[in-house]
Amino acid sequence: TTLVQLGSFLLFIKPKAYYNILLQLAISSKMPSAKEELKEQLKASPSFRAELKDKLKSALLSKVPEARPIVYNFDSYMVTDVQPGQLRVLEVDERLVLPTNTLIRLLVTASDVIHSWAVPSLGIKMDAIPGRLNQVWLTINREGVFYGQCSELCGVNHTYMPIVVEAISPRAFLTEYVKKWIQ
Repeated sequence: TTLVQLGSFLLFIKPKAYYNILLQLAISSKMPSAKEELKEQLKASPSFRAELKDKLKSALLSKVPEARPIVYNFDSYMVTDVQPGQLRVLEVDERLVLPTNTLIRLLVTASDVIHSWAVPSLGIKMDAIPGRLNQVWLTINREGVFYGQCSELCGVNHTYMPIVVEAISPRAFLTEYVKKWIQ
């Protein structure tokens, strides 16, 4: 289900119906030339539809007063000296901690070569490209620890690039982690 704000209306729609609603809005437009142009762009260009979808989501977040973005940079490295109970070649020095049941926007880039940031159990795989900022929206439905790895052959140390996402309740996230970032 997708949440879209159009003016003062909030729409909850299924992904397949999303483009049909946008197409209907384009058809009901009062300007014939703009209506036809938008109608053709919606039909022909998947990237235009994806960009429009992202713009609508960001507009929604920017218009809701309670939605305050929390931004922080995150780097982690593989732990070579694992402790009992840790997974060899999958444990990192710093886990990415995210709240559950929250719309999250991840921005990923790389500083050296192309990587692919993948956490299969969360359904995330996105390229990290030097000089480019890629984004993905996600909502984690349950608490837990989710493991992933770089899934792009990026060099000699490709097999030593694990990813660990720890999902915790929004209350725990706010009390523990936001206090750290504000200080």
